[in-house]
Amino acid sequence: MTTRTPFAGLRGALLASAALTLFVCPVRAEDVKKTEDDKATSLPEVVVTAPAMEQPMVIETDTANPRTPIPPADGAGYLKNIPGFSVARQGGIDGDPVLRGIGGSRLNVLLDDAPLLGGCPNRMDPPTAYIFPNSFDKLTVLKGPQSVVHGGSALGTILVEREAPKFEKTEIRGSASALYGSHDRNDQVVDAEGGSKEGFVRAIATHSSSDDYRDGNGDALHSRYWRYSGTAMVGWTPDADTLIKLTYDESDAQAAMPGKMMDGTMFKRQGVNLEASRENITPWLSKVKAQAYHNYVDHIMDTYSMRYNNSGMGTMTAASQVDHLMQGGKLNAEMTPDAATLITAGVDFNHDEHSSRSQTLAEYRNGVGLDGKMRVRDMEFDTFSGFGEVTRELSASDRVIGGYRLTQVQATRNNKQPNWEDDRTLHSGFVRYERNLDVGLPVTTFASLGHVERAPDYWERNKVTTSNRTFTLATEKTEQIDLGALFKQGPWRGSASLFYAYTDDFILVSSNNAKSVEARRWGGEGELAYQFLPSWSVEGTVAYVHGANLTDNTALAQTPPLDTSLAVKYDDGTFLGGLHMRAVAGQHRVDTGWGSVIGQDIGETGGFAVFSVNGGWRVTQTATLTAGIDNIFDKAYAEHISKTGSWAGGDLAAYNDTVRVNEPGRTFWMRGSLTF
Repeated sequence: MTTRTPFAGLRGALLASAALTLFVCPVRAEDVKKTEDDKATSLPEVVVTAPAMEQPMVIETDTANPRTPIPPADGAGYLKNIPGFSVARQGGIDGDPVLRGIGGSRLNVLLDDAPLLGGCPNRMDPPTAYIFPNSFDKLTVLKGPQSVVHGGSALGTILVEREAPKFEKTEIRGSASALYGSHDRNDQVVDAEGGSKEGFVRAIATHSSSDDYRDGNGDALHSRYWRYSGTAMVGWTPDADTLIKLTYDESDAQAAMPGKMMDGTMFKRQGVNLEASRENITPWLSKVKAQAYHNYVDHIMDTYSMRYNNSGMGTMTAASQVDHLMQGGKLNAEMTPDAATLITAGVDFNHDEHSSRSQTLAEYRNGVGLDGKMRVRDMEFDTFSGFGEVTRELSASDRVIGGYRLTQVQATRNNKQPNWEDDRTLHSGFVRYERNLDVGLPVTTFASLGHVERAPDYWERNKVTTSNRTFTLATEKTEQIDLGALFKQGPWRGSASLFYAYTDDFILVSSNNAKSVEARRWGGEGELAYQFLPSWSVEGTVAYVHGANLTDNTALAQTPPLDTSLAVKYDDGTFLGGLHMRAVAGQHRVDTGWGSVIGQDIGETGGFAVFSVNGGWRVTQTATLTAGIDNIFDKAYAEHISKTGSWAGGDLAAYNDTVRVNEPGRTFWMRGSLTF
């Protein structure tokens, strides 16, 4: 197709400048890595309303702290507090995150630096469905193409990490928390670790469950769930610079879905991650790290296990089982040729294999189960990448960061004769300039330019199965500019970021089709906090995205509306509390029937405002109690980006909101945490 490309000629210049930065502009290691003292610092527990940007385009949050609204039951709940994020609700859990209007494979999700994808062809189990609250130590969001190290220079990256514990003497320590809330919400987490200087063991167990929640109208939504996870970690640290760590994860869940034709009756995951690293090898080679991982997801959906009166039996398929195998490895090195330079370079590989089997309504009635059917491998991907990234301190106030990634993607559809095959070579890179200003208060400004190429993912290629038209959709090519500033001094803290992105061959999907268009997105986020009294502070956030489909001269589907929040907080060291308001504008720019693999536009939405309140008591240095009331005024509302109820037959009122999946109404919760 003939396209208009406002950045014509820019891609080559950008990639060339990234390569130039890589080789001739090799930030000091101490400027980009936390010290051990920083890592060891223990901060008191607080109720999080909006994690702050502490570095340009980087937001970090401690997953151990409770959130308001109600502390999340899955990974998407953590992200909803961060300006720029929206979450498409599917039920009680398993929301699908969207950053600046993009989600799916445009948004990288890495667990302990290993990619993890769900199996469901309708994204009933997005990657965040396998992130369990309090079972990880840190969640980091990179907004935009800001790094090529973490699995590709994507338009956004979510890093969920568990840190290896360190011991100066032989000891045992840990933490535990429990939460209870409306609709019999019931969560427990235990995290225990023990070791010495030579090594450690760590075990984490989580459980969460809830009955159907009620929306602001008082209607019960088919949304009950239970889920559990277990993690075992063992590590060997023969000296202060060497780490060998093996981690094993296992989890399962069951979730009712008010906006789906089926419910999720199994969400099994098994994960193995082996990591070996060595630091301070030579004066110029600061670190080498090798990693191998195995992730396996086995997911079952059916129409009869969790639905009252077998209302789902009006569909032709009674059950479906899909599995997803991801195996791979990564090798990278960090080099410091001089005090002002940090170079990171490496290679990674990922094998991605998907299979499925299904049970028809007739087979269900005749007693033929899924176990009697053969799994059919339908699609697989092999991805090979090499990358390099350089940070160089130009002066005490100026630094430049740049990187380039070359990726080869080989996709095969195996259930066709002959097999459909597709190979892509992808180029991605970025350059970012940062400058510290002294204008009466410390301000860091930044400007970034990135280019990202992305091959169609499993969900997009699977939209039309009778021809290879969607299997070979064109490669997405995005150019993005980011500008911003952040500051922190005394009682004030704030940040602002703006972005402009143009995408050639942006992939849009409908319920059974896909197409490529030219797309433009622009917008930004801002946050401001002020401590106006020793124990009182106020903070506000705002996020906005404007999306346009330039090919069809219409709005870009699945674009979230203006989203704002305001919180007043109290914390005197012993008692804490706050009032939180979230106000969202209506969205009238829609393209009905089109969207992403997460969902499609179904019409305009009105705005809403919801209020929440929380309070807490630090009983001792190791014990904290918190509680809250969310949606105080029992507002009935749904997010603009939301899963929709689309199946027919049976008692629809019991299973879905016929327009969107409504958010919970007034909700009470209380949480206790203890460290030992």
